[in-house]
Amino acid sequence: MSKSSIVDFIGVGSGKCGSTWFFENVIQHPEIYDGNPKEINYFSDLFNQHSPEWYASQFKGCTDDSLLKGEFSVTYMYHPEAAKRIKENCPDAKIIAIVRDPIYRTFSDYLHAQRKGDIAPTVPFSDYIKDEKKLEFGCYTQYLKQFFDNFPAEQIKVIVLEDFNENYEKGFRDVFEFLGLKDVNFVPPGVEERRNQARSYRFIKLENLLVKTYRMLAKAGYTRLTETVKRSGIPELFRKFNTSKKPLPQIDDASKETLKQYFATEKKFVSELTGSSLSAWQ
Repeated sequence: MSKSSIVDFIGVGSGKCGSTWFFENVIQHPEIYDGNPKEINYFSDLFNQHSPEWYASQFKGCTDDSLLKGEFSVTYMYHPEAAKRIKENCPDAKIIAIVRDPIYRTFSDYLHAQRKGDIAPTVPFSDYIKDEKKLEFGCYTQYLKQFFDNFPAEQIKVIVLEDFNENYEKGFRDVFEFLGLKDVNFVPPGVEERRNQARSYRFIKLENLLVKTYRMLAKAGYTRLTETVKRSGIPELFRKFNTSKKPLPQIDDASKETLKQYFATEKKFVSELTGSSLSAWQ
């Protein structure tokens, strides 16, 4: 990796596509710095507040130059200036994007909006999707375009989550080859354990408070503190205590059909871009 880049790889999105689980497994590779922080949001939310030196300082714990440095901030895919900013500061960085069936990505966003307290749990999904702004994050074409406009195609890897989940070993091998690692056959321990999966909560207000605290710290630039707290395991213990056995809501058939028609063009684009049949997509 050229010294002209602050980091070796950057995950740019999309949100609600398994990025937390993916990143936590990737950084277990012995050739990658295991202290790499997630969700720095520098090239989106914090670019005008901090210098490139501040961004570089987020990786100061990596004292071994042979280890790869990188991060994953899902806000980068959606920010209109992020790709250009990354190109200017990290021209040699490998770019990773994860996409999934936009219907289920939208539904996951709906459940997450309840966790954040942005919408009440009583709001039905059919009403939620009437706001077209809630659907645009599943329109991958317009967001990925800025990265292909700024970086050569061989420097970008677009992962289809459903394909990746079918064969973890092949999925991670492809990623490690893309990153130029020596041991491409490394399989992260505990890869079957998922992160940030949707669940029902006994007290949704407590979950709202936890998520809002994360957001506040992240927007203030306390990335490493946020990561330290998350990796301590305390938030997960809190969530297990607050988890309810109540089944999660399901997508109603009418909403599914509406979204299937709305995202038809995206399915065609992603299939052509990745070569995937997208057989798991609706």
